[in-house]
This record gives sequence, structure tokens and C-alpha cells, in this order.
Amino acid sequence: MLWHVNHAPPLMLLACLLLTGASPAAGQQPSSQTYRIKPSEVVVPPDVELGQYRRIIRPFENWTLICDENLEAGQMVCNVTQVVEDQTGQMAFSWSLAATKDGKPYMILRTPPTLGSKGLVSLQFEGRPKPVDVRLDGCNEVVCVGMLPVGPILREQIDKAGTPRISYLTAAGATVTVPAPLKGLATALKALK
Repeated sequence: MLWHVNHAPPLMLLACLLLTGASPAAGQQPSSQTYRIKPSEVVVPPDVELGQYRRIIRPFENWTLICDENLEAGQMVCNVTQVVEDQTGQMAFSWSLAATKDGKPYMILRTPPTLGSKGLVSLQFEGRPKPVDVRLDGCNEVVCVGMLPVGPILREQIDKAGTPRISYLTAAGATVTVPAPLKGLATALKALK
């Protein structure tokens, strides 16, 4: 079927009225739902103007390199993160390799806020008889956090691409043990240079 040019304006007007939803049809009530703009997942520091902050995300095997850059100040801060989820998609364990302001490397460990009162996370590395225990610094309603300096044991495991087992006790008395493969971390770190 061919449309004639003189039919286009009335059809366009009808389409515009239907698409705008200017008024409800007879018998319909206007929607009482409210809507909002979803905020950016990147939280811009208060001293940085919007549009002057950039996040770069680069996936690697088992790890994600995340760099945040203040374009105005020319400063970039990066970390390499791994998140281990349970079968429901909830975070069971997460850790990030980052540096302190003076350049010392640390692993920032995160668990759900259901951690037991002892607040310990144990890292059992392949080929090492004793685990490395990390006392977490504290919890809020979202996460528990602790820090582990990157020393000779962790450097060796990163070089070997080992798979440590991470364990912690929940407040309910259940032991959570997850594998956290280091494979891919060395490659992500080389991308920083």
C-alpha cells in the first residue's frame, strides 16, 4: 500500500499524540508511579566537577583492572579486583590489589557483613602448610573489609598463578570456603606499566 504525501501530516499528528501520552484514554487513570534517573555507578569525588572524571575498566582472566582518572588534576588511581559470587549471584568474597598513597601494595579483602565475631579470613595457599590469617578491620551493613600487605608469600603465589582457598566463619556458624584464582592478576598488573 502506498501512502500519499497529503496523508502524512494527520498520521504524524496522531502518532505524536499517542507517543506523548498527553492524556489518558477514557476510563484510564494516570500512572501514580514515580520515576527517577538512575545515577552513575561511578561516584565522582565531591571536589571533582562532573565530566572531569573518567573510569576505565579492562577485563582480564579472573580479574578486572579499574582505573579512575581526575582529568582536571591529571591523576589516575587503579586497582585490580576479583569478585567471587555464590550460586545466587551474591558476593561471597572479593579482593583488590591496590597501593597506598606511599606506593605500598595491599590486598583489600571484602566479605559479606555476615562474618562471625572473630572477624578472621584465612587464606590457604598451595604448597604452604599454614594459612595466612587476616583480621578484618570492620563491617558495615554492606561489607566487611580488611587489608593484607603484599609480601613474599603473596608475590610468589601471584607469580605461580596459584588458587588460594579463602575461608571465614559466618555469625550463624557456617564455614564459607571459596577458591580465588590468582591466574590473570600478573597480566593485569603488567597492563598498568
